[in-house]
Amino acid sequence: MGRWLSDQGHDPDDALLTALTAYVAVYDECFSGGPGFVGKLMSVVWDGSLSVFDVFTWENGEMTCVDRENGD
Repeated sequence: MGRWLSDQGHDPDDALLTALTAYVAVYDECFSGGPGFVGKLMSVVWDGSLSVFDVFTWENGEMTCVDRENGD
């Protein structure tokens, strides 16, 4: 996570500290309904608030942050 944050433009030292305080869960086999997703998924809740989170999947071996949809 620290490397991903650094790649997004965060200071490397701050990125590592931010990653160390995050809550991370990895699901090796996630299956969602239509249109559907099957594969490895990681959810990250960042320190500070439950509303600050990201979801990642892997595409061709690369970790990718999933774009959020507006639920309104």
